[in-house]
Amino acid sequence: MTTPTNPSNLFTPFLPSTFNAPEEDDRLKEWLGQKFSEVSDVVNDKKIGIYTPAENFNGELWAYDTTKKVRNGYQAILRIPSFVSGTYQLPITNVNPQFIVTHVWGSASLPCSVVGAGDGRYFSFYGEGNTDIQFVMSDTSITITATGAMANYQGFIVIEYLRDGI
Repeated sequence: MTTPTNPSNLFTPFLPSTFNAPEEDDRLKEWLGQKFSEVSDVVNDKKIGIYTPAENFNGELWAYDTTKKVRNGYQAILRIPSFVSGTYQLPITNVNPQFIVTHVWGSASLPCSVVGAGDGRYFSFYGEGNTDIQFVMSDTSITITATGAMANYQGFIVIEYLRDGI
């Protein structure tokens, strides 16, 4: 998703609120296919989101201490291919004194095997909220401590933050 030129209107609609549908059947089918494609492009980008190892707007607007300043919320996602203990580079650049973390959490997935349907395991965790996986975040990296049983798991750590938090 591209960053809008006007940060105060990050998530305004990109589609008109009314449409004029053609009456002829052949033109109507083509028109409907095009409109469904346009709607899905907007919904997928704005509601579901695009997750890349880079900074993205998360759609949140924050106003605290004063209503004169509204702060945009961001998110970055770190993909963990195998939850083994180690240090990973933070997917965020330009961390400065105005950077404030609002929410950090992770997800871990062990898909079910082909023959053992029902043996999959999926869970979310916080920095110190699960004995299997724990992590600590600094301004440059995330350090994961995991038990040996977690090496087969894969997942994400999601960092939500404000760029200009002060």
